Amino acid sequence: MRGDGRARALDALLPLRTEAPSLARDAVFLEALRDAALLASLDGAACLYCKIREDQRALAEAVVHDLCCSALPRLQFLPFAAGTVIPPMPSRLLLALDPPEEDFEGAFVDFTAGQPELHLNFPKLNFAQRTVRGLLGPLGLGLLLSMWNAAGSAAQERLGTQKAAEYTDLAAWLMLRRNFPGNEYAITAAEHEQLRRRVEEYEYSPHEACGLRGDPGECA
Repeated sequence: MRGDGRARALDALLPLRTEAPSLARDAVFLEALRDAALLASLDGAACLYCKIREDQRALAEAVVHDLCCSALPRLQFLPFAAGTVIPPMPSRLLLALDPPEEDFEGAFVDFTAGQPELHLNFPKLNFAQRTVRGLLGPLGLGLLLSMWNAAGSAAQERLGTQKAAEYTDLAAWLMLRRNFPGNEYAITAAEHEQLRRRVEEYEYSPHEACGLRGDPGECA
């Protein structure tokens, strides 16, 4: 589910979410959970795993709704699944009864504990994730998502929805160029080469140009 119709689709899909206790009772935990979901959404290999009891279906639906509507960029999403068996990819927001049996990349939240517990395992953040993590503190999630969505919309106009959603490094670069000219952000040689190709694809696409030019190395 992507785009502006996501909230309406979720309302129809998650009828029990209004019966769940308020997720905002612990604002600090909720903020951390949203930040973790955003980081997971920017890497196709990462997931957010939620341990839920059998009687917590309403809570699970509330979690899915909140994260999809409040924490994820307009063009990004975490395809989700719930049940007793962990499904294979592409399901990346997993709500199950048992914790993962081995280490995985992403975040694990235990809703069965007395107080919900969140554990992060991002051993190697990519360029988009590092950029977002560095800006979450000073900007906050709401402002950062607004900037990201504007960059994503520009990429979508030039490259189409699928590539705009996939090219998170390009969205990060566009966001930096628009809002933080002259700042430096760490990027590896391999990431820079991939970003360079994507910037060229963006700038020479047949769609209407939005006026952004430059070497990706200028923001790295």
